[in-house]
Amino acid sequence: MRARQTVGAAPARATAEQTSAGTMFTTWATDVNVRRDSAPGFRCPEFPSPGNCPQVIGKAQRGDQLEVSCQTRGETVGSNPNWVFVDNRTRGFYGWMASYYISHPDNWLPGVPQCYGP
Repeated sequence: MRARQTVGAAPARATAEQTSAGTMFTTWATDVNVRRDSAPGFRCPEFPSPGNCPQVIGKAQRGDQLEVSCQTRGETVGSNPNWVFVDNRTRGFYGWMASYYISHPDNWLPGVPQCYGP
């Protein structure tokens, strides 16, 4: 089974597919920052945000295949308070990304566990 790509410019109608390590989704936007914490500690995983995850390690593009291993609450982007830890299978990097840019109509992604925290 293959994940459908969203053609429009807003999150909608993607189907997720289970894999052994995570769930596959795509992104609907271009130049979406994928981030990580450049300092020691757990600021980024505890509350993902541009301030807590300052290092941009890559930019996801529309239609990129993203393996989402977990999701958690972070800084709200586009009325979505969740962030996801992704492995960008298309471009070969991984890190934190605002869930708002995932091609799915709901804020909480189905089949993806919570990373940790409340």
